[in-house]
Amino acid sequence: MNTNRLYYLAFAIMFGTVCAFAQTADNIASKATWKLDLGTANQTATFSPSQASDFILRDYMTIGSELTVNGVANTTDGLTQTYFKQNSKKSAMSDNNAVCFMIEPKPGIAFTPTHISFKASRWVTDDCKMDAYWINDDNTTKTLMTGKKPNRDGSDATVSTYSFDLTGNKAAEGLCGLRINIYGMNSGKQVSLGDIEIEGTLYGTVGEVITYSLNVDVSPAGAGIVTVSPEGTSFPTGEKITLSQTANDGFIFTGWQDEAGTTVSTASPYVFTLEANTHLTAKYSSKEDFLKGDYTVIPSGDVNALRAAIKAANENTSGSRQYIFLQNGTYDYGTYHNPESGFTPYGRDTIKVDNVSLIGESTAGVIIQIKPEQASVSRTSPIVIKGTGTYLQDLTLLNNYSYGGDEGQAAALQDEGHHTIGKNIRLSSNQDTYYSHTDVGQLYFEDCQFEGTVDFICGNGDVFFNRCNLMCVNRKPSQGTYQGDTHIAAPYTKVQDFNQAGGHGYIFQDCFVDCKARTWDFGRGWRGWPKLAFLNTTLSADAEKRVGNDQTGGKAIDYSLRVTVKGIKNSSDSFAMEFYEYNTMNESGIVVSPETNVLTFTASDSKTYETILKESETDRFNLRSVYPDWQPDVDARQVVMTSVSLEGTTLKWTASTDAKAFLIECDGKYVTIVDGTSDSYDVTGGPSGTYTVRAANMMGGFGKSLEQGGTAVDAIETAKMNDVVRTEYYTTSGIRSTALKQGLYIEINTRADGSRTTRKVLVP
Repeated sequence: MNTNRLYYLAFAIMFGTVCAFAQTADNIASKATWKLDLGTANQTATFSPSQASDFILRDYMTIGSELTVNGVANTTDGLTQTYFKQNSKKSAMSDNNAVCFMIEPKPGIAFTPTHISFKASRWVTDDCKMDAYWINDDNTTKTLMTGKKPNRDGSDATVSTYSFDLTGNKAAEGLCGLRINIYGMNSGKQVSLGDIEIEGTLYGTVGEVITYSLNVDVSPAGAGIVTVSPEGTSFPTGEKITLSQTANDGFIFTGWQDEAGTTVSTASPYVFTLEANTHLTAKYSSKEDFLKGDYTVIPSGDVNALRAAIKAANENTSGSRQYIFLQNGTYDYGTYHNPESGFTPYGRDTIKVDNVSLIGESTAGVIIQIKPEQASVSRTSPIVIKGTGTYLQDLTLLNNYSYGGDEGQAAALQDEGHHTIGKNIRLSSNQDTYYSHTDVGQLYFEDCQFEGTVDFICGNGDVFFNRCNLMCVNRKPSQGTYQGDTHIAAPYTKVQDFNQAGGHGYIFQDCFVDCKARTWDFGRGWRGWPKLAFLNTTLSADAEKRVGNDQTGGKAIDYSLRVTVKGIKNSSDSFAMEFYEYNTMNESGIVVSPETNVLTFTASDSKTYETILKESETDRFNLRSVYPDWQPDVDARQVVMTSVSLEGTTLKWTASTDAKAFLIECDGKYVTIVDGTSDSYDVTGGPSGTYTVRAANMMGGFGKSLEQGGTAVDAIETAKMNDVVRTEYYTTSGIRSTALKQGLYIEINTRADGSRTTRKVLVP
């Protein structure tokens, strides 16, 4: 045995298992054929002569994420092929619309391609492009064809046959194959492929094939069942392994851990390439480990536990409300590499069932974030809502897309639900920060903050924004401060009648607007019958002087265009926007909305009308008018702590009304959650410091904290409990008024402890 062989064997024995072969190929002519007559993914090749397979380590096919295998295609000229459906129209080739047919010779063997052929047919579509490339073992490519359109089955009578001579192409000693790109079709359209043939010669002597071991455990034992595909515990290097798991009753899957205890993935199934001896453990936690009363408590920053809790909630079909509490921390969903195929490493989560409450410890302290590398309005948010009655409180949803300029659709929350409530939450991104995507859904946000550059509140459904902060971010930060033109909202109201469910559009009541861009406006219409109303809005000093719209390509600002009169993506189903404004004020309470502002809105139909409402016209925008059968403001009402005392080691408290639960913290850090029937807690063995208690409403959200030894009076630093700190006047329909005229009003006095008194006032 020569020195090189001894060195190779020593290396292989150290890092894997060596299998010796003695086959020799002397320019054997061979052919790999993927018949593609099964209509399924993962079809394998057959080799002729059959002995050629002895020199092949592996063969497989891959399918890009923009394509889906869609069954068997029977062509009019009697061929059986496999359908490939386009999931969404793409105008250019990419890895996501490629079908690849790959072969890898064994070590010591070289494969020299000589000829390639395949057949294709187009189905019920005029638009289609197809490219073909040979992929060398160094990942360089040889272009075979570009922009070809295969024959259409039934009209062009026969399928298209493509044939390419590769004589003179270099030999491959590693993975090589054929890549076919299919693109340019509309979503749902199909192409079929069949009879993929790769011909060439095999030369050399099979050397040592390194194999690696794979061991998979379950912890704790009996918590779940793991399957390995392909089956086995020893595989050649480069083998693609798929691990799947099913949690047993009472357990939550939290991820795959390596021998160092590092979580390598939370996906199931989890697909990876075996390149070393590998030992993985499927980790589970008992559901009881996370439970505090009715709450599933997520440890600080543990995104795996958060994902597991959402998964467990989706599996609970009882319909009863489920409560997930997040301790302060950053829950990082990782980097989104590819909108078509998903996120790496974690993915994103969908709340699919009804009545789920996602409660943070604090808005600033709980950050759920994601960083996409490609823009998309509907694929980039970490959380998607599809259930009814989802309740969010005291957390931040952050999309960290690095836009750097004009474009960058990147939602922080995608809401396809009904009766969603957001309380004290912050949504931050660039474009399309909040995306409501529900035709007749009723959605409500109170005391929330929305941050973005363009159309950062967009979509359809009836959405009521109560006392929310709206921050127009600098749209072009690379060019300095106060750059670019921003738009707050882009409603896509799909119901024409205002009085019907889904026909109210976006209503902003008592909101505050700030602007760090060059200009801003209230919004613009996005197809359908877009409706947008801003009532009793307060503008910051920056927002007051920058409101207006530039529709002249940067030449001039028209400050009367407080909304964009041009619709977005006008088409036959796009109508002029209904925009209304009432009682806009500056920070000093002075009305700054014009007395009149007649605008002409252009879309498929143009419409000219007065956009400034009279007080008598505001009734229909009242919360009770918009949601006559739903009181989200009542559901979001917070429970106030009235006293907290520490007597020895016993913490005692009282609250203003019945509470769902109580959150106990020490020096601002989570200690525990106890049931709403409790009025005391023994702190023996707990941390030393100052204890505080917060009471939860029935949706699970915790109100303001009160310190040990404190009462509601002591918690007020700037005023006594009975001092009135704010007086507001509302019409009998609930619209706030700053310029009282003759008539009946409701006077609301807010006291320093947050309590309110009301009385009727008649202005003569």
